[in-house]
Amino acid sequence: MANYITISRIFLIFPILYLVSDQNAGSNWAALVLFIIAGMTDHFDGYIARKTGTASPLGALLDLIADKLLICVPMIFLLSLSDKNDLLFPAMVIISRELIVSSLRQFLAESLGTNPIKVSLIAKSKTMMQIVALSFFMISPNFNETFYLLTQLLFWVAAYISVHSLYDYLKTYKNNFK
Repeated sequence: MANYITISRIFLIFPILYLVSDQNAGSNWAALVLFIIAGMTDHFDGYIARKTGTASPLGALLDLIADKLLICVPMIFLLSLSDKNDLLFPAMVIISRELIVSSLRQFLAESLGTNPIKVSLIAKSKTMMQIVALSFFMISPNFNETFYLLTQLLFWVAAYISVHSLYDYLKTYKNNFK
């Protein structure tokens, strides 16, 4: 059951992209609703897997992939639709962090035979902040410049938390890198 919820998060990306590409208010709000639902599945799948005792390495891998896709694909797509370049740098920081941490997990799993990296509170906060920032970005065309300035601030906060989370992982697991 938990793996199906995780997979649904991946499949929800397609209608989100379709709706947000329309660039009208109704479609943007519909994309936002789907995006929030997809973001909520991140908590549901893990909770269900733990409660039912069905947590598995496949489920953990699917969850990791779904998380990265849910953040990175809409972010890149929205940036490609936007005529503003001021979110490119924080977006690159966020995406780079996601790639680095995924690579570290893979490296440690291969060299140690297991993935010692546990999801920290800061990493969960990072994901939530990224979802909030992307949510604002999705509907920002429906609002004025002040709302877009708030969206910029949220992106920079998400980028900062992403870097902080990366630093936290590197500090915690530095002895595992040989």
